[in-house]
Amino acid sequence: MKTDARLRWELIILACMYAGYMGFILCRTAIYVASPAMVGDPALGLTKTMFGAILGWGTAGMVTGKLLSGAVADRLGGRRVFLLALAITAAAAGAFAIAGGFALFCVLNFTMLLAASAGWPAMSQLIAAWYEPDRYGKVWGVISTSSRLSSVLSSLLLGALLVRRSWPSVFVAAGALSAAVAVLIFGFLKARPADVGLTPPRASGQAAAAPHPLDGAGLREALLYFARSGRVWLMCVSIMCTTVLMEVIGFLPLYLKETLGISPARAAAASSVFPAGCFVALIAGGYLYDRVSRRGRAPLLGGMLALSALCLAALFAMGRVPPAPAAAFAATAAVLFLYGVTVAPAYYLPMSVFSIEFGGPHCGVLIGLIDAAGYAAAMLYQFAGGAIVDRPGGWQNMLILLMVTAGVAVLTTVWFARQDAADGTTRRGSNPNELAPE
Repeated sequence: MKTDARLRWELIILACMYAGYMGFILCRTAIYVASPAMVGDPALGLTKTMFGAILGWGTAGMVTGKLLSGAVADRLGGRRVFLLALAITAAAAGAFAIAGGFALFCVLNFTMLLAASAGWPAMSQLIAAWYEPDRYGKVWGVISTSSRLSSVLSSLLLGALLVRRSWPSVFVAAGALSAAVAVLIFGFLKARPADVGLTPPRASGQAAAAPHPLDGAGLREALLYFARSGRVWLMCVSIMCTTVLMEVIGFLPLYLKETLGISPARAAAASSVFPAGCFVALIAGGYLYDRVSRRGRAPLLGGMLALSALCLAALFAMGRVPPAPAAAFAATAAVLFLYGVTVAPAYYLPMSVFSIEFGGPHCGVLIGLIDAAGYAAAMLYQFAGGAIVDRPGGWQNMLILLMVTAGVAVLTTVWFARQDAADGTTRRGSNPNELAPE
């Protein structure tokens, strides 16, 4: 039975992470919302290929940050890294408003996402410090909804602002709001229960936390331990595919504008349908992920990703045989909503829960490495995506690429889930140098 003080602080920490991560996503969403207006601004002279390169350089920053921020979060602590990263992200987003050219946009997007990349590894440290292992799925599920809720609200809020103001106002608003969030949570976000006089969490039914194979291990030992794990490699390939499937949001406003002929502001609002579907899925997804058996996760995740592939096939079919103008928007919105519902749980939950369980004291490093693999794939997709859609039949070719990616995602995610069920989470009590490859 939890004490009132522990429950209250757990909710406070959860609320701080939730609000802070919404700030990260608000800044990231600003460039997606502003993209049609930026590409259409003759003073900037941006093409879709150039815009894809701006997104790609941002993702390069994300990859770089993921490779570095995990080790930094493990060493400096989740609270310090989370707050510093949010402040830098807000400043970089605001600076977009005074940038006036392609090269500076690339530099700012690289910097913004380099800082934002630290959010997830920092939260892995905070969650490991504050919550019991059998609640990781629930907590990650709730936290993951912050990303999708922020995407929906950010698209609507910034899209409404774009109707009345020019595109620089979008970045000013995003940077200012995120900076305000950082200031607000500064006094409430605590690094560990001991900071407020509470004991560390423990697993249900255990008198003390079980030892982890990486307890006392250095970074080199941890990296070797991860490199020998087949599950880590499978998760890397899975996250590479699902990250690409999620990053379709970067091109959604342009897609809706060019295929349905709607205004940039309405395209930004319409693109919120996809994150809305993600949000709905993640409300219950964390609880379901904790409740289903490890063996049951394979068909659950595989089935959802198979439905995601069917959604992409439906968009492809609508491009080949367009529906009537009156029905086109509604049909596309319905497909994008279902796409969000089916792809989000497989993207957020397996990697997040596995990283804390398997990574232990080095969970920030592991989650950063896996995320880096995902964003490296997204970077290639974004650099190529702008060039693909600039060619005749480009949107259809992009959808074919996404359908193939979804098929690979099904195979690798199911393989990972089956392997995870067979091997368990960790070999407790073993020395990492004595563990055999899986």
